[in-house]
Amino acid sequence: MEIDEHLLGVAAPALRSAALPALRLNAGARCAPDAPGTRLGGVPLLAPGTAWPRSPSGNAQSFLGQLDADDVNARLGATILPAGTVLGFFYDWEEQRWGFDPADAGHWRVVTAPLDEAVPTGGESFTAHTVASVAVCTIPAIDEPAAGVARADRRWRRRDALEDFYAALENDERVPLHRVLGWPDLLQGPMQLQCQLAANGVRHGNPAGVEGARVAELGPGAADWLLLWQIDTDDTMDWVWGDSGRLYYWIRRQDLAAGDFGRVWLVLQCA
Repeated sequence: MEIDEHLLGVAAPALRSAALPALRLNAGARCAPDAPGTRLGGVPLLAPGTAWPRSPSGNAQSFLGQLDADDVNARLGATILPAGTVLGFFYDWEEQRWGFDPADAGHWRVVTAPLDEAVPTGGESFTAHTVASVAVCTIPAIDEPAAGVARADRRWRRRDALEDFYAALENDERVPLHRVLGWPDLLQGPMQLQCQLAANGVRHGNPAGVEGARVAELGPGAADWLLLWQIDTDDTMDWVWGDSGRLYYWIRRQDLAAGDFGRVWLVLQCA
C-alpha cells in the first residue's frame, strides 16, 4: 500500500521517512535439520566448540531458527547483518520469560558463527522448515513514538483517512507474522523503552522502574533499539508463545553495526 500524500496529508512525509525495509518470512516445506541458509527449526550451525546455550536456571534453551546474513542482505539489497555469518536464535521454551525484568536476561541468546566454519551442533528442538521470504516496507504502528506526527494530524483526530490506512495494513496481513528487521507488528505497546530499561537493570512496568531517576538518564537510548527478528506463534512449527503471542528480538543499532549480538534483548507480547 502506498503512503499517499493526498490522503494522509502532513502524516505522509513522516511515515515515509520512518519506513524501514524488512523481510517477511513464511514457513515452507520440511527440510534437512542441518540445511544451510535461513530456516526455522532444525539444528543450529555453530562454530566448533560452541556450548549449547543454557538459562541461569540451567535449562537448555530451544533453538528456533537461523538467519543467513548474506541471504538476508542480498534480499534487502543492503549489508545490514554481518557478512559471512549465520545467526542462531535460542529461547528458554520452558520458562518463556517476558522481558520486563532485568532478571530475564540470559533466557535467550543469539549465537553467531562464520558461515565457512559453522557445523551442525546438538539435536532438533523443532522440525526444520525452509522459509519463503519477501522484502517489504514497514512503517511504525500508530502507537510508536515515530508515528507522533501522524497521531497529531487532524485527520487522525477525525478518525478517517489515517485510521483507515492503518486498518487496511492490519487487514492485509496474514498470520503468522515472522519478520526480520523493520518495524514490529505490535500486540501491545512499543517496546524500545522496555528494552532500554530492562537491559540496563531497571524493571519496566512498576512505578519505581518507570518513574525512577534513571529513566531520565536511560530514556533517550530507547531510540537506539531496532527489531532484529519477530517470531510469531505458528502451528506449522508447534510454536505457541504465551497466549498466541509473539517473540521480538531487539538489538541496539550500534551493536548491530559492530556485529555484537551479546546484548540482544527479547520481549514476549500477547494480545
